[in-house]
Order: sequence, then C-alpha cells, then structure tokens
Amino acid sequence: MDVNTDSTETDTETPPESEYLSEDDLNYFETKEKLQARMEEIRSTIQEMILENESVPEIERLELKEFNVDDDRQKMHDAMVEEEVSRVKDRIEMEILERCYRRDLIKRDCWDCLKVKDRAVKAFHTEHEVTNYPLKERPQAELDDLKRVENRTKAELKQRAQEKGGEEEAEEVLSAQSGVMSSYSAELGLSHPYLYDQFSLHTTEQKLNQIIMLQDVIFRIKVALNTQFDKVYKQKVQEISRVKERNKQVRELLEELEVNEELWVPVLNDREVPERVFVVDDSEIKAEKYLTPEQEKEEERKRLEEQKHLAAKSDDVRERALDDMMDGVLEVKKDSVLKTEVPQPEFIVAKPDKEWTEEEKKQLKEYENKVKELNTEKEKYRKSLENEIKGLQKITKEATERFDEGLKKLFERKIKSDIAICQEELKIKTLNYSVLMEEVMRNEELELVQKLKEMSAQRKKMGEDLQKFENEVESFQESYNNIVADDKAQDKDFRKEFMSVHKAHVDQLYKLFKRRPRGQKKNAMEELDAQRNMPEGLTLPLWERFCQIRRTKIDTEHKIKATGATLAEMQASLLKKREEDETGEQEIEYLAAELENLREEKKNFLTDITVQFLLKQGQVEVTNMDLIPDYSESILLHRGKVEELNHTIRTLGEQKIAMMVQTKDFRKGIIQVEWDNTMRRMQIEDLKNKERDIQKLRLTEDHKEYLKTDSDSRVCKQAISMKETQAMQLKTYQKDMKYRKQKIRNLQAQAAMKEQKNVALDKQVQDMHVTVSQMRHIYEASATEENEAVNTEQRYQEVLLVQRLKDTARFQMEKLAFLSAEAQRLRMRNVPSLVQIKYD
Repeated sequence: MDVNTDSTETDTETPPESEYLSEDDLNYFETKEKLQARMEEIRSTIQEMILENESVPEIERLELKEFNVDDDRQKMHDAMVEEEVSRVKDRIEMEILERCYRRDLIKRDCWDCLKVKDRAVKAFHTEHEVTNYPLKERPQAELDDLKRVENRTKAELKQRAQEKGGEEEAEEVLSAQSGVMSSYSAELGLSHPYLYDQFSLHTTEQKLNQIIMLQDVIFRIKVALNTQFDKVYKQKVQEISRVKERNKQVRELLEELEVNEELWVPVLNDREVPERVFVVDDSEIKAEKYLTPEQEKEEERKRLEEQKHLAAKSDDVRERALDDMMDGVLEVKKDSVLKTEVPQPEFIVAKPDKEWTEEEKKQLKEYENKVKELNTEKEKYRKSLENEIKGLQKITKEATERFDEGLKKLFERKIKSDIAICQEELKIKTLNYSVLMEEVMRNEELELVQKLKEMSAQRKKMGEDLQKFENEVESFQESYNNIVADDKAQDKDFRKEFMSVHKAHVDQLYKLFKRRPRGQKKNAMEELDAQRNMPEGLTLPLWERFCQIRRTKIDTEHKIKATGATLAEMQASLLKKREEDETGEQEIEYLAAELENLREEKKNFLTDITVQFLLKQGQVEVTNMDLIPDYSESILLHRGKVEELNHTIRTLGEQKIAMMVQTKDFRKGIIQVEWDNTMRRMQIEDLKNKERDIQKLRLTEDHKEYLKTDSDSRVCKQAISMKETQAMQLKTYQKDMKYRKQKIRNLQAQAAMKEQKNVALDKQVQDMHVTVSQMRHIYEASATEENEAVNTEQRYQEVLLVQRLKDTARFQMEKLAFLSAEAQRLRMRNVPSLVQIKYD
C-alpha cells in the first residue's frame, strides 16, 4: 500500500442510500467502512511518526522511505512520476525549440536583414522623439536595373541634345524640362538628375524607368535622413557621457559639502537601444530558476572557487600593508577645508576660567580669532563649491537644451522627408496604375481584335451558307411555281379534254373532277374510280380517261401541298438564317464600335497624363467645400497664359472705363444743354404770365393814391406809423415780461419747496428701508406661529407705504420737470426776435 506522506487530507465519504446499493454492497458495506476507518487510522499514525521524526536529532532521524508501507508500489509510483516528468520535459523542450525557431525566423526576416536598424532619439527634457528609417541592403538586381536605366536615360538625353543643337549639352536639355515642382525631394537636394519630365512620360518603358529612379530617390532621402540621425544619436551618447562626468564632479562636491542630493542622470531607453530586446535580464524573469543537478554542481564549484579567492586575497601581505598604511589607496587626498578644525587649547578643558593665566587668555583670544578666520574661509569655500555645482548643472542644462533644439530641427527635417517620400510614393502608385491600366487596355484590345476576327470569319462563312441556301430556296421556289402552273393548266384544260362530250356530262364530270377522296388515298381513289360512280350515258373509255386525268390532278395537288410545306420550312429557315446573319453583323458592328471606343479611351488615357504639382496658397482657384478639393472639372493653366489674359482684360477694362467716362461727359453736356433750354422756356413762360397779369390788373383807390403820392411823403408817413407801432409793442413787451418774471420766481419757489420735500421724503424712504430691513431681520430671527399674521400685515402696510411714497416722489419730480420746462419755454417766448420782411 502506498501512503501519501505529504498530504494531511482525510478521505471521508458519505454512505450512499440503501436503495441505490446492490445486494453485495449491502452485505459488505460495514466491512468496507471498517477497512476505510482502519486505513485512515494507519495514515494518521504514520503522519504523526513523520512529524515526530522531524523533531528528533539528525543522528536519530530516519529517511522518509523508511515509512513506506509498500516499497514496490512506491517504486512503481516513482517510475510513473519519472516517466511523466520525462514526457512533460520533452514536450516543453520541443515547445522551446519551436519558439526558438520562430524567434530565429522573425529575427532573420525583421532584424538581421536590416542594414540600418529601427532606432529612435528622444529629447532630454520632453517626450519628443525622432525615429530613423530602417533600411535593408539593396539587392544587386535593383542596382543593376538602376544603372541600366541611368545609362539609357543618358543616351536619350545625348540624342535629344544632338537633335536640338548638335553641341548642346545634356544638362541644358535637363534645364529645359518643365520647372513644375512635384515634391520636396528637389528642395532637399536629393532629386535624381535623370528623372523624366512628367509631361514626357508616354511609353510603358519610360514609366517603368521612372519608377526605378523614383525608388532610388526615396532611398536617397532615407539615407540622407539616417546620416543626420546618426550624427544626432552620437551627439546624444557623447552628451550623456559628458553629463555623467559632470555629475561625477558634482557628486564629489556634494560629498565634500556633506549634502545628499539626487542628481539627474539621463539614460538611453529601449527605443534608442533596440538591441536590448534580445537581452533578457535576470530581473525580467519572474519564475524561479530551475537548475539541473549538473548545473547545481557547477554553481557549487564556482562558489567554492570564489571563497578560495577571497581567502587568498585576505592573506595578501601587500594588500594588508596598503590598507594599514594608506587606507587602501596609493594617493592620499588633501584634507578638505570644510573638515579642517583649529585645535583647542588644553587648558580650556583642564582648568576653570578663574585659574587661567594672562598667557592662556592670550592663547584663547588667538584661538577664537583663528576659529573665526577658519569659519570665514569655510563659508567662502562652501559658496565657491555651491557656485561650481550650479555652474556645472547650468552647463548640463544648456547643453541638453541645445541638443533638444537640434533634435527639433531634425524632427522638422524628418517631417519634410516623410512628406517627400509620400509624394514620391504617390507618383510611383500613379505610374503603376497607369502601366496596369495600359496593360489592361492592351489586353482588352487584343481580345476584342481576336473576337472581331473570329466573328468576321464566322459571319463570312454564314454569308456563304446563306447565299447557297438562298439559291436553293429560289430553285425550289421555281419548281413549286412550275408545279402550281401545271396544276392550273390541268384545271384549265379539263373541258378541252372532253370537248366531244355533251355539256351536261362535262359538268357532271367537272364536279366529279373537283371531288376529293377521304380516308386512305388508295382505297378512296378506287372507290371514286368505281363504275357505279360513272354518269349515265358516258362510255367506259371516257370514264377511264377521266379517272386517269383526275388521278393525275390529285397527285399534282398532293405534290403541291408537300412542296409548299417544304418551301415554307425552307423560307422559315432562310428567314432565321438572315436574322442570324443580321445579328452577327450587329455584333460585329458592336465589337468594332467597342474596339474604336477602347482605342479612343486608350489614346485619351495615354495623352491625358496624370501630373503631380506642389501649388502654393493662392494658386489653386477651386472652391473647397469639403476637406479635399474636387479637381474633376478643373483645368491646369500656365501662369504666363493667365497673366497674359489678365493683362488683356485689364487693358480692355481701362479702355472701357475711358470710353464710359467720355460717354458720361458727352451725355452730361447734352443734359446741361437740355436743362438750359428748359430753363429758358420756363423763363419765357413766366414773363408771358407776368405780362398777361399786368395787362389784366385792376387798380383800386389805394393803388391810385399810392401812385399819385410821391415817395418822400409816403416814406415819412410809414416811418411815423412804425414808430407808434414800435412804442406800443415795447410797452406791451415790458408788461408781459414783468408778468412772466414774477411767474418764473413763483415757479422757482415752488420747485425749491418740492425739492426740499423730495429730499425729506428720500430720507424718510431710506429710513423706512432700514426699518423694513431691520424688521425683516428681527422677524426672521424671532418669528413664531402666534405673531406671524400680525407681522405679515404690518410688513404689507409698510410695503404699501413705501410704494406710495415712491409714487409721490416720482409724481413730484415729473411735475417739477414740467414746471422747469414751462418756465424755460416762457423765457424763450419773451425774447424779442427780428422778422425779416422780403419785398419782391
């Protein structure tokens, strides 16, 4: 029996219900329970013995295997465990081997194949970082293709130069290309010198060559950025080493000042040192390290060797002598000023103050002066050390900030490089799309041409068959027409055959001639040819001849019927063949039209080139309703054409304005002349009216008197009358003025009284406001249910009183304003005014 010595768990089972047990189980149920109880008792006893064995001295302690009740079972169990452990170990080793293989594959495809590893540089004081471009080694085939394309382009440029001027250089041809800027690569100075002009890319070979050169441009951009990136990365590494050196100096100064301050130490993170990904630190392993017996022996051997080495080192006489004499260093540093102390005189501690001699007092004074001077020197030295620390930290800060500024410039260069790469990739995708569409159109064209050839050959064959069948139908039609004509001739010649017979017999025979048999033809014809059907008085030879003629007629009719059916079938087949021929012709026409449209589309596609531009703000005159402008209906115009058109428009506009000004001045002169003429006509009309009024004027006695009196006497009389009128008006004015002034004084007195009342009322209102506020506070502080109704009514009356006082004050203010306005109006009314009399 195998006893589990590591487990203290007891196995207890609930006895099953008797209704679910078999007869044998019911018979041996008590025996089984006793055996299980006995087993639990033995297990508990053995576990107690194991616990007791652990507490006895080591010399008396038994091994665990001594407590095994069944050694064979224990060995079998151990063998099973070993087998399971071996199996699990093999499985785990295979999993580890599989993962290592995957790791090697990933490392080979994503790391080892990279010539330039993916790396980043982070700023010292911000979270800003810049990454480089990971690059693979360029395949030799790609370099060969690039060299071939460059040689081909050089040859084309030389040929173009010779065609243009004979001695014109290829560089001049290059400079003559379109100056339209299509990407930032030219601004970065990394454009390929042999790139085709975008307007001259027509053939597939040129487009493929352009793609190869654009890929080289992208590679150059990445290499240029990586070069600057490497410089900045090396600069950061150097700067970190400088910071560490300065921190070392600062730490020495802080130790001298006996100050414990944590220093800022910059380090490279995992993005800046990606090689750390392949290095597993012991701190990253959370699981307990498993050592095989061989590894445990090796670790034990290393530990013993280390102990021997330390023991040998402790017995080294030279080292012990160096430690004893010079504290383990070959150079003794000079003591710090801060640690220097002035030795205190012995009498200060040995004698009391009263027993000091004059010489000792003098020494004490010198001691105090030295202490003071030393403290002053210490303070100066401390300040110099602090200034030196601040200077070193300032240098570190300025240097790291300068590095961050340089990193910002690198970041801007990276942004421009990314933009340039995206622009070049966009051109590559456009060219690939163009090449692909051209290939698709070429394949479609070849397919349509092949299909058109097959359809044409098939239609030619169908046409030949149709012509042959038409001839057959015409021939059959002629045969049918001949048979029909023969039938009609037999019908027409019937009476001629029996001209010697009586007309009545001929009529009876004609009726029998038109009769046709029913049922089967042979029996029916025999029935019709029977002599009983022969008319009376007709001879047998004539009847036999009649029967022969009728048989011939019936055979002809049957032949016409069969021939007609065959002819109808042939005509239907002919019609069907003609329809198929027309359908084939329509299909050929459709294929030809489709081929023509495809060729036209291909021609437009090859001539309508997609060109990429970098346009400045203001050069795009497209309404931007969405985030991306819609250029589907846009037209690209050269600036020179636009400026020329604008100049023409401006010139025509100036000419139009000059013409409009001239027309305006001329029209103004016409209007002026018309106005003068109208004025003259109106003046003439006025003069005529005055003349007519003068002629019709009736003079009264006053008029006559006025005309008779001379001017001097008339003027004198008028002067006297005016003086009297003036005196009377002056007297009336003075009287009215006196009354008005008295009224103004009364109104002013009333206004003053009203103002005093208003001031008193305002003060009363303010007091009541204070009273109301105080009463409210008092009420809020001491309100109860008993006096709530009384206080509410009192507050209501106070509010009404305040409102009435406000209304009264407002009414009096309005009345005072009205009286002031009335007084001002009366004052202005009494001021004398001169009336200007106009005499015509």
